[in-house]
Amino acid sequence: MAVANTPRENHIFPIYLKGAAITFTESDDGAIPITTSYVKFDIGAGGSNAFTLANGDIPGQIMVLWAEDADGTNKVVLTVATTVFAENDVITLNLSNENITLMWNGDAWAPLGFSGATSA
Repeated sequence: MAVANTPRENHIFPIYLKGAAITFTESDDGAIPITTSYVKFDIGAGGSNAFTLANGDIPGQIMVLWAEDADGTNKVVLTVATTVFAENDVITLNLSNENITLMWNGDAWAPLGFSGATSA
């Protein structure tokens, strides 16, 4: 059981970074910038794109990853550098409006919520 009066350094508060949202299309692959908290994937039909998410910079950093117009014939495969659960190190988004929200806890990305996304 947590003690109510623990030092502040034991707490992590959510932080949404001020950087502009980033949109990736079917011509993109590679690293997701960790200078923002919101990434949208607009991958055309039949496309399959691979991305990586490096470790965060700031404990509490939120990252929202969203597939806008996926239709099952296209997909985004995201490999996460460090996760709190090993089964969340590869995330697939392949249907419209699938998304995942992660938070960097200072050591690893922790999933806060999934909507249709699958992980392996």
